[in-house]
Amino acid sequence: MNDQSTTPDTTELIDGIEGVGTDGATSEPLTIFNAVVQKVDCKGQVLGSPFYRTNEKDIKTYLTGVIRSVVNIPRSQRFQFCADGYDSKTAIEALATTAFKTEALALTQRLLQCEIATQKKISGLNELREGSLLCAHFQLGEEEHVILVKIDHAGYLDEVTLQRTSGLPEKQRAQKCATFAITAGIVDPTIVISDSNNSLTEYWWGGFLNLASLSNPQQNTLRAFKAIESLLKTKVEKKSPSDYWTLRNAFVSYFTTRPDCVFDQMIDDIMGSYPAHDPDLDMSKLVAEAKELPKKKDFDSHFSIAPDVISNKIKRQIPLGPNLDLRITGEISDFDTTFATGDDDGRKYLKIYSNEGYAAFNKGDSKDDIHKDS
Repeated sequence: MNDQSTTPDTTELIDGIEGVGTDGATSEPLTIFNAVVQKVDCKGQVLGSPFYRTNEKDIKTYLTGVIRSVVNIPRSQRFQFCADGYDSKTAIEALATTAFKTEALALTQRLLQCEIATQKKISGLNELREGSLLCAHFQLGEEEHVILVKIDHAGYLDEVTLQRTSGLPEKQRAQKCATFAITAGIVDPTIVISDSNNSLTEYWWGGFLNLASLSNPQQNTLRAFKAIESLLKTKVEKKSPSDYWTLRNAFVSYFTTRPDCVFDQMIDDIMGSYPAHDPDLDMSKLVAEAKELPKKKDFDSHFSIAPDVISNKIKRQIPLGPNLDLRITGEISDFDTTFATGDDDGRKYLKIYSNEGYAAFNKGDSKDDIHKDS
């Protein structure tokens, strides 16, 4: 930390919070130097009173859960500070000093104005949710961070009055988060942005924080698809070709039909409960390896998909015999029910269910389809 931040306000310091992360695993020691939660009411165009008493038991537990859940979050995109316009770098560095309260209030006021402007642009189409901004300066293990988290409020019935009200949700928080690494009082130039929405909210990273993405949809899409393709070829294809083609088709479908990729969620959806044809194929191990790909192959784990850049990568040909290939050019609908295999007195065959193929090759006599699958 820099000179100003070596002596944080002791009334705000929470010493050595040891605990359990949201996944139930033992976590590194957490020390929160300063934290504040403040309501941002876009509809009413007002801010709530800042809440600084973060050493109280309930809020301390809540903050601990939030912080542990957003540091090293598996769905994120990397950004950098913009050279022109609002200087968010200086603002973030001020949060790691004794100027924390002043700068946190200024940032919350800025967020309110950004949300008001955004709401005017989308008036009649959508309504921004009421929420609170959490600003926190802390150390987790050996690493120092500043985070900004916009937490959407959730409705509930007050147990005393039974009147509907809203507040910070204990679980399933809808949130936008910016994580900044701090070293000797200087913020790292790479910022991690995460969002519980399927797409990153532009006003959060652009209008509010004035950041620019370090990557682009084309780069992320190409690297992610190539990484998945390589993993399937090296770990699945030689062991079980049928599983390889089934899984590959599912990923082709995802990359060609979805606007955004949330990588860990995609892996869980496609591979998490996949019933492998080969019983020796260790799917849990494959899932774990797949989730390491963004770090290993240098792409974001949350990005917009640009399907055009992988159109050539999707195309594959399978040799069936001399001068005969099966050419795959994209997603195959109903993959599992389109193909069947069999053995006709030692002659192995591939059956393809296709009205167009039938029309092209039908001999028009009773010889058609005399062999049935067992």
